[in-house]
Amino acid sequence: MLKYIVKRILYLIPILLGVSAIIFALKTITPGDPARQILGNEASEEQVQAKREELGLNDPVVVQYLRYIGGIVTGGDFGDSYRTGEPVLSEIVPRLWTSAKITFGAVIIGAAVGVLLGIISALKKYTWADSLVLVISMFFQSVPEFVVALVLIMIFAVNLHLLPATGLESWQGYIMPMLCIGLSSVAGYTRITRSSMLEVLGEDYIRTARAKGQSESNITVHHALRNAMIPVAQSVGTNLGNAIGGGMVLETVFGVPGVGKYIVDSITQRNYPSVLGGALIIAMVLTVINLIVDVSFVLIDPRLKTTIISGGAKRAPKKKIKAA
Repeated sequence: MLKYIVKRILYLIPILLGVSAIIFALKTITPGDPARQILGNEASEEQVQAKREELGLNDPVVVQYLRYIGGIVTGGDFGDSYRTGEPVLSEIVPRLWTSAKITFGAVIIGAAVGVLLGIISALKKYTWADSLVLVISMFFQSVPEFVVALVLIMIFAVNLHLLPATGLESWQGYIMPMLCIGLSSVAGYTRITRSSMLEVLGEDYIRTARAKGQSESNITVHHALRNAMIPVAQSVGTNLGNAIGGGMVLETVFGVPGVGKYIVDSITQRNYPSVLGGALIIAMVLTVINLIVDVSFVLIDPRLKTTIISGGAKRAPKKKIKAA
């Protein structure tokens, strides 16, 4: 297991290098001059060139890239914001905690609603309840998150005055962002739970439990549900990544001071160190989360330990020795 964890951590290196290289390449083809953006249109050409020299923008792109990567490796330096002059890392860390609370809250909401609907759909298969669950789950998957956000703002903030439309002045400000991100993953959890429950409910030990006279509720909770949750747990890592990606847009809609809004604002300002630093930190967080999720599979189902350690490789079948 330790060897597997070390291997996954080493995989982080090419991932981060790839992300940073892509953003650096996009930076070179993006129109606009960061130095002019910082100084304003009133600055002279001499001032702009001096600012470019100060920021190292006159150096070749390869030199800029290697200097940036070297700063991260040697001192954890993600650069300074063009806008404020503050270290990017010090600006992202408090916003990262805000985004993390929204992301994990959204995953909990999506998993809770999706698993509940999946169980109902499996227990009531081929009935009107099963069809209704399918329609509800597909509705949340089909409608874009920002449309759901606008509808929720219209209902709960404008008409009912129950929740704030923007900002995080109180805990109530977290509710609508969590709902928007969480509801988009309901269909995935519902589909996986329904399929897994139907498969488990057809196993021999379930029929044995019914033959012993156990109630359906006891069979569902104590026998079927635990085994059916293994595929659901495996999808958590993917949904965390989707939640983080969706949060970048919704944080802007709801005015949430998180990493997503920070990156979006930095893009509009051509604040490249902030964009690059935010993208790299998110990539690191996603890789660590996926590693934790993979390791947690062993705690849920110890039978997966051999598969994880061996990397999913199957043993070659032994050759039979023919008798002479």
